[in-house]
Amino acid sequence: MSIEPSASIISSSRPERILLAREVAESVLAKRVISRLPGVPVELVDDHQDPLRAKVGNSGLETRSRDFSAGKKDLLLCRYKGDWLRACPGTNSHVCCNLWTVNPGEGCPLDCTYCYLQSYLKRNPTLKLYTNTDEMLGAIEQKVKAEPSRFFRVGTGEVIDSLVWDDLTDSTLELVPFFARQSNALLELKTKTANIGNLVDLGSRYSNNTVVSWSVNAKPVNFEDESATASFDERLLAMAEVQEAGYRIGLHFDPLIYFSGWEDGYQDAVREIFEVVDPDNVAWVSVSTLRYKPEMQEVMETRFPESKIPYGEQFLAKDGKMRYVQPLRLKMIKFVWHQLKQVSNTLPSYMCMESPAAWRAVSGGAPVAGEELREVFTRKGRLNIIQPQGSEL
Repeated sequence: MSIEPSASIISSSRPERILLAREVAESVLAKRVISRLPGVPVELVDDHQDPLRAKVGNSGLETRSRDFSAGKKDLLLCRYKGDWLRACPGTNSHVCCNLWTVNPGEGCPLDCTYCYLQSYLKRNPTLKLYTNTDEMLGAIEQKVKAEPSRFFRVGTGEVIDSLVWDDLTDSTLELVPFFARQSNALLELKTKTANIGNLVDLGSRYSNNTVVSWSVNAKPVNFEDESATASFDERLLAMAEVQEAGYRIGLHFDPLIYFSGWEDGYQDAVREIFEVVDPDNVAWVSVSTLRYKPEMQEVMETRFPESKIPYGEQFLAKDGKMRYVQPLRLKMIKFVWHQLKQVSNTLPSYMCMESPAAWRAVSGGAPVAGEELREVFTRKGRLNIIQPQGSEL
């Protein structure tokens, strides 16, 4: 596949209204965002709380679904008043990759059918950007310096796409150089966009401690169930550009979604990605199948009546989430895992939120953390402990 670099791709997301908390009206970030959205009306609000919170919390399914969609039309600029840096809570009896998370905002203007935020943020659906990111950087620095023997892999893509607003906020112009100065911390920017202009401009000067990751799926899933995201080919263009700029690449085949012809779809996806991405430049690849809380079933049916995703062979698993029945789940993971290992047997691949039993069934052994996955599976995130081949975490 021929790739022609084009760093001009920016976010297509544009709110219909800006809600500006009075207490941040003079902040640098608020002024920057507003200046880059000319023509979008700005409404001053007294409270930093989600204006839809009370309404959504006491409404029925159809109203909640409608208001979740409505929340994507507004952008609330406010202060964050909670704890910035948090360890991923994981899932009971499933293997966790030790990710730490910070959230410079909340909610996503993209609209994937299967997005777990539809249930996770059901009471707080309005899109938000936090203006006190200087406090976020301070909290990260304090934590990593307090524990110099612990390795921190920090992601910004838990409840917001890491790059979706970057052309408005310039957040990566602060984050990437900040992490470049850390000796025991690494930044993961996870996205479904091609909004990479700032990263390319920064280039190799600061890229040493930043991994730019993409959630990727087969083209039919991207086309039918990932509304407003960058296309598969646009993501490939972006991968080529950031790789050229000196960044390592992360890939998340998560969630794998069943559809007629899924084997060909995922085989093609792996092949096309590695026609562009150098396997030696990949920091990690995660693989897992569709999973969601039971309440999401009706939400998807209501918001996306044409989607086939809610009608797959799924059951309520022990972790309280809907998952594909085990034979199908393992078949899909094994297939993609095998495709990845055909690219390179040393490709740093892991399974996200899967049980040790699933690891044994797919990889032939218990979850391991050899040197190639040192940044992911070091026990408790500590630099000096690497799990030997075949041991249990």
